Amino acid sequence: MTNEISRQPKAEAPGTPPPVIQFLSLTEDEFVDRFRPVPNHLLATAGFDFGRGGCLFEASDPDLAFLRAQPMANVWTVIDGDECLEITDGMHTVNRLGYILTEQPCPPDTMVSVPLDF
Repeated sequence: MTNEISRQPKAEAPGTPPPVIQFLSLTEDEFVDRFRPVPNHLLATAGFDFGRGGCLFEASDPDLAFLRAQPMANVWTVIDGDECLEITDGMHTVNRLGYILTEQPCPPDTMVSVPLDF
């Protein structure tokens, strides 16, 4: 499902229209196929195995130091949402269970949500 929403620009010239933000709601399989989660090589018992090894990175060192050295467009947060667990683009702290790193980045001007069936 794809919807478009607008977000106010941070420092745009007066009269410039705000950018259009694309919102993507993907299934878990669509997320894995499109962005390709990277296994956590720092923790052999990491959770969230999408078929290549556990991909969940913790919010503490050394995982956090490793993630901060990666392109932020490739970092996602697993959150405990209102009705389910969810993967969302970016690094978030509220309701965070951990982070996922992907081979492919989240596209610019795009917000992604992936409800999980755990």
